[in-house]
Amino acid sequence: MDRDLAAAGVKRINVSLDTLDTAKFAQITRWGRLAQVLDGIDAAREAGLQVKINAVALKGFNEIELFSLAEWCARDGHDLTFIEVMPMGDMGEIQRLDQYWPLKDLRAQLATRYTLEDLTVNTGGPARYVRLQETGQRIGFITPLTHNFCESCNRVRLTCTGELYMCLGQEDMADLRSPLRADPSNHSLDTAIRAAIGRKPKGHDFDYARQNVAGQTIRHMSHTGG
Repeated sequence: MDRDLAAAGVKRINVSLDTLDTAKFAQITRWGRLAQVLDGIDAAREAGLQVKINAVALKGFNEIELFSLAEWCARDGHDLTFIEVMPMGDMGEIQRLDQYWPLKDLRAQLATRYTLEDLTVNTGGPARYVRLQETGQRIGFITPLTHNFCESCNRVRLTCTGELYMCLGQEDMADLRSPLRADPSNHSLDTAIRAAIGRKPKGHDFDYARQNVAGQTIRHMSHTGG
């Protein structure tokens, strides 16, 4: 594993982990087993990878795990980023409207136990960071609903089937599989990528008020990953 990762130039990975409760994990993933994920995280650390945990803040679901999740990450040396729940896919499938937990409220709860130091670090992505002075760990906040971060985001998403989404909150995408297969020189692929990046929108379309309006993001997060 170490040799393969080194050859690929991989230094860190992101792991989506909303809960450390086995039953809750099975519920929210529908089939996942928490022990396997934790074993994978341990294997990544043993391979020399830095692990960042992404946790969606879900009101009424993982609120009570706020401090235990932060303490677990601090103990094992993981960065931690909280993400506001986003209106993607079938809104009736789970009660995401009721689960929306503004990160300003989550941050206020963190501040009752820790001293939060705002950081100016910019990774080119949507997160804003603080450091918990008591533990030294870095905590990120991604706030697609309470703060539109698009002006500083350089992220795109590539699916396993070759679809490049220029914004997680928009339906526009570019097909990269066809030019990849059609042109061994990769010239067509390069052209397609450049054209797609040129279409990267100025802002996303996450808005719970528009849940029944045509044009809303209808695909699930699982389609593009994250």
